[in-house]
Amino acid sequence: RLLPLVTRSLTQGQTRRAPGKEGRKASEREGERRRRSRSRLALICIAKAPRSMVASPAQAVLFGGTLGFFTQLYANGVRQLPVLRKPWEHGIAALIGSGFGLSMIHMEEKLRVYIEEQTAARGRK
Repeated sequence: RLLPLVTRSLTQGQTRRAPGKEGRKASEREGERRRRSRSRLALICIAKAPRSMVASPAQAVLFGGTLGFFTQLYANGVRQLPVLRKPWEHGIAALIGSGFGLSMIHMEEKLRVYIEEQTAARGRK
């Protein structure tokens, strides 16, 4: 049973008074301090991030091809077939994966340009 000014801890059975004006001000100051420290941490993280996070097309093709190749290995392993059965399927999967990786680079660039255009248009209004 809860009373308006007294709260009971269910685990310890202790009672304490609800915070008055002083307690509320202290909790507000504590909340403000936490918000400021979070924003400082975010600024530090942004400042340390590298300027260019865009992958090169060669990295994307290599990553996509590897992903396609290992996807085919996994598919054969799940079906309990010899892992390198029909090796041309691994090559085809690697080509499809590398094409997908390259398309991701192009889509990322289009999205970046679109966002810059929208930001500039919003700034003009």
